Amino acid sequence: MRRIAYRLLAAISLIAPIVTATIMAPSAATAETRPRYGGTLRVMMESTPDALELLSNNPSNPANGTPADYWDMARALALIGDTLVKLDAEGRPQPALAVAWQSDATARHWHFTLRRGVRFHDGSVASSEAIAQILGALHAGWVVRTSADSLTIDSETAMPSLLAELALPRNLVLQRNADGIPIGTGPFIVAEWQPAKLLKLAANEDSWEGRPFVDAVEIEFGKSLRDQAVALELDKADVIEAAPQAASGPQRQGAPSSASSPSLLSLPVELLALVFPANSKAQDARLREALALAIDRKPIQSVLLKGAGEPAASILPNWMTGYSAVFVAQASPQRAHTLLADSRQPALSLSYDARDPQAQLIAERIALNARDVGITVQVSLSGAEDVRLMRVVLPSPDPATSLAEAARQLGLAQPAFSAVRGENLDELYRTERGLLDGYAVIPLFHLPVASAASGRVRGWAGDRRGEWSGGEFSLADVWLESSTADSRGDSESQAGLR
Repeated sequence: MRRIAYRLLAAISLIAPIVTATIMAPSAATAETRPRYGGTLRVMMESTPDALELLSNNPSNPANGTPADYWDMARALALIGDTLVKLDAEGRPQPALAVAWQSDATARHWHFTLRRGVRFHDGSVASSEAIAQILGALHAGWVVRTSADSLTIDSETAMPSLLAELALPRNLVLQRNADGIPIGTGPFIVAEWQPAKLLKLAANEDSWEGRPFVDAVEIEFGKSLRDQAVALELDKADVIEAAPQAASGPQRQGAPSSASSPSLLSLPVELLALVFPANSKAQDARLREALALAIDRKPIQSVLLKGAGEPAASILPNWMTGYSAVFVAQASPQRAHTLLADSRQPALSLSYDARDPQAQLIAERIALNARDVGITVQVSLSGAEDVRLMRVVLPSPDPATSLAEAARQLGLAQPAFSAVRGENLDELYRTERGLLDGYAVIPLFHLPVASAASGRVRGWAGDRRGEWSGGEFSLADVWLESSTADSRGDSESQAGLR
């Protein structure tokens, strides 16, 4: 993809003078925008992973990660490995390690034709047997079989969203060496790993998509959003995570050219919600509904979230379904008072994730809203919790897949979908409505993630879902502006293309 495209461009430039003598030499501006090879892309992330593994986002289990942990590791691992398929900007499946697929009418039997000639970073062939072993170990309910350059996946239940499932980061085709380091087929190879501190990746010269433009990617972990922003300003980082609200703001006057690229805001890919555990003292559904009606989301969004996100009363955001407006997110204190009339309600303990820098302030604002309608809510991190403020990841543009993932993280029953092909919004709506009946979950906001790149990063397009590889955009496609420091490496790279 990358090297092949560059060679084609070079070939055209050699042929062009023969076709016509009136074509002018390319301007300096044009030359600057032509992709070049070389350099190290410096990336910073907030999380501090102890292992190169994608932790399940389940806040009820403290051993698992936060949404920030999920996105960071998903981005890193997607530079190392590939999935069978990937989803484009519209959520449509596109070839990756699989080049073709089909299923039977029940969506219980799927057949995949695999890409030929792909190898893992250690040189071993990414055979159908190797891929089947990896996927089979990830999914106990699947029966994965192989035949030459193809594999089949069978299940006792219908899997109409299997392609979207296979595109999830957890289904990256990765092997592990004796030290637990992932070995994939992706554009970059693990060169150095310092747990919770540093990950160095080297360009995969034999990548089936073509060699990446940059020679290496260096990821520093454990950097706060503030530290990342400062590093970008001081030209000590090229790609950072950013606070979502910063993405829509104007460029700061006097900012150096090295930090002139705008932040890129993704579509909402997280849900912030209140969740009532099974042993909550709020067993009365009227109490839970009253709390939902008491919460004034707009001030929280404007002040505490600094304008980021969208007030929500649905699990899935509107960009996925188009029907989220049917779920009313408007506060109604008067109706809440009516629901609680002539009844004594227990005091509720509201917990939050201490790792979320905004969570405490949001929880305290919810407690104030609750008090205004006569509900006593105490914000606390100790003792038994009656309601929990938590973020969950919506990892796929496929609504059925994201709904199932959100239900798992929220502790709800897994939704059952029929094998009807295409988008069945009526069924999806009924399923989502059923999950929200009884107010065991109160959706609050759909939140985006944001990234920013320095001015020396070229080809930076970003991904609407916040991904840095595997979606509609990949860091393997960016290149770095020429500088004295890496001009020699650039010359060597160009010589290698001749």
